[in-house]
Parts: sequence; structure tokens; C-alpha cells
Amino acid sequence: MKHLTFVPLLLGLSAAPAFAQDSCPWAGGEYSFRDHGIYGDFVVNADCTELVWSRIADSDETTAMERTNDGWKGSLSKADFVLLENGRNLRITGVGGATRNSNAKRTN
Repeated sequence: MKHLTFVPLLLGLSAAPAFAQDSCPWAGGEYSFRDHGIYGDFVVNADCTELVWSRIADSDETTAMERTNDGWKGSLSKADFVLLENGRNLRITGVGGATRNSNAKRTN
């Protein structure tokens, strides 16, 4: 009988990651970004699991994202990033290790 009390708890825990992805304010958005020599546009898919980065001079780059305590993180060829939970700010860590907080403007 004791084991039956754990079933609802386990079901609730297994649903938590899906809920976290659904609450992503970046989901389905198109964004423009410019900050200290890094610029471009990016699109986040509907479930916040993928980002496509576009620059005028380079081809598009697609990366997977995963949920963290701060937001949704991913890695591009020249930088790692975290899209923060507020849906406006992102944290970028360049190849050299310098980290900066920046803003992205939603364009859709």
C-alpha cells in the first residue's frame, strides 16, 4: 500500500520538464541581437529546444538548447549562451571566456 502513495509523486516529477519547456518566454520567437561586435538574428522553436542563429556574412547555425536554473542554454561555434527566464536578456560567453549580459529585441 505504501508504494501507491509514490505513484502520483513520480508522475508529477516526470511531468515537470515538459512544464518547464512550455513556460519558456522565448518560444516561437524571432529576435534581433547587436552587442560589441556580435550581431545577428536568431529564432527559437516552439518548445525552446532549438535555436537557429543567422548572420549576414555566415551561414545559419543551429544548436540544441536545454533548460537550466537560469534559462535555456546552448552552444554556438564561437560562443555559449543562456537565454534568461525574463525573455529579453541573454548571457554570452565568448571563446576567450569573457561573459557579458545583453538584450535581444523580439521582431515578431
